[in-house]
Amino acid sequence: MRCYLFTSSYAIAVILAVTFLGHSALVVANELSNTVVDVGVYYESLCPDSIRWIKQQLMPNYDTLQNYINVTFVPYGKASYRQDSDTQQWHFTCQHGPEECNGNKAQACGIYAIQNEESANKVQQLSVALVGCVMSSRFPPSSVPQCAQNLGLHDNTLTSINKCIEGPKSNELLVLHGKATQNLNPSLSFVPTITINGVNSQEIQNKAQNNFFKLICDTLAEGAKPSQCSTA
Repeated sequence: MRCYLFTSSYAIAVILAVTFLGHSALVVANELSNTVVDVGVYYESLCPDSIRWIKQQLMPNYDTLQNYINVTFVPYGKASYRQDSDTQQWHFTCQHGPEECNGNKAQACGIYAIQNEESANKVQQLSVALVGCVMSSRFPPSSVPQCAQNLGLHDNTLTSINKCIEGPKSNELLVLHGKATQNLNPSLSFVPTITINGVNSQEIQNKAQNNFFKLICDTLAEGAKPSQCSTA
């Protein structure tokens, strides 16, 4: 099933300083490029296209690109949230059902715990490894704790992940990811949506889905590319 969005029921808050569409968006991404490219990954824990992209585009290329990209994971996608005015409890609806909401929360907790408990110079590597492990598992929504353990994360990190998943922090994180997703401009229409240096366009999507490695090579400044880009 393709993870498209055909309707939008809410207004999107524009937070980008400058917004371009189509080809010009990729031009902006190129102009902003330097030695490191900011990559935003807006995805869902049970979306087949999200799983495919992470397994086939991100993971095989990460070792080569790790020093050239900053990856931000936003597990939310085409979900929605509301807060009960009486109880202040958060309620979520996800495209692939409640289990996907649980999976999005769990990955949000894993990423958050790594950012706060692990060494700063290992945060991206461990975050990518965790997401890659989870999204390659048989059932991503329940795989975060086991993948975290398999990666050898610190005991404090494991404790933080479990506490987050079982407590209100997971809801708070998913709301934050929801707001970040709603702030995409143009608004999210396909999952996963990949942004380059904060820019979201159809041209970027096409290139990211078909050849993420080449997209990064094309975005990096001349003289700041891995040698493998010469054959991309």
